[in-house]
Amino acid sequence: MIKTPSNDQLEAWNSRTPAKRMTEVPDEIRDALSRGWIESKNLVEWLGVDRKQLAKGVMQELGLGNGIQKLLTGLPVASALKQSFAIGALLAESIELGDSSFQGLTKHRSDIVREWSAVFIGSIENVPLKKRLAWIKPLADDENPGVREVAWIALRNRVIGELDTAIDCLVPWTGSRRERLRRYASEITRPCGVWAAHIPRLKETPEIGLPILEPIRADESKYVRDSVANWLNDASKTRGPWVREVASRWAKESACLETELILKRALRTLKKSKQK
Repeated sequence: MIKTPSNDQLEAWNSRTPAKRMTEVPDEIRDALSRGWIESKNLVEWLGVDRKQLAKGVMQELGLGNGIQKLLTGLPVASALKQSFAIGALLAESIELGDSSFQGLTKHRSDIVREWSAVFIGSIENVPLKKRLAWIKPLADDENPGVREVAWIALRNRVIGELDTAIDCLVPWTGSRRERLRRYASEITRPCGVWAAHIPRLKETPEIGLPILEPIRADESKYVRDSVANWLNDASKTRGPWVREVASRWAKESACLETELILKRALRTLKKSKQK
């Protein structure tokens, strides 16, 4: 039987400086990550986690032993992110949204397990988008940046399929005191996005996204401003004149440093095109 580490040991591990190379990750840290005792601190650690081992331990922990073999058999030999999405989707076949097992996933000390819960929310069928967004909210505001990224990627296709509903639901998030939630509203609706499918309607008619962008056009948080700028930069690749019009209007209506910084970043692709 594996002995659970003491609080002192966990505290020592949690105060570590993460390795910069895979070969430099100590065996005990790699093992603790793969057992779900601690969360990863950077991409190197995140990539080094044995997700099969972690999934097996978590399913036993949550009393889902009957589904372990199916999960491990169905797990593809793929990238770390694809494996996480496969595990989250398989878990959606074993547990119910909101039950004790689901709660165990969302509050797990492992960031990767919390990522699985975000994928679960996006994978489970017959759930209204509004409810999915309500359940994803704590994960969109997670302390771990990796969890926050997976939280928007996990619902991306749902947003594409119900864009009007998504925008209506996300507009109130732009008024949140939590910068991570304001940023989520912008990031999940980016016309092109990163590591995710494009949103054709927003590439063609980006103006329908303005209800999300307008309230955060002078946001105090760089985390939010960069997302707004990237949103407009995405749109500039298909609707350059529209982005220039928005930039001109914002510069007049919101003449402050925050908006200036957004626009400088937002127009970078258009400026490069003009220089060619």
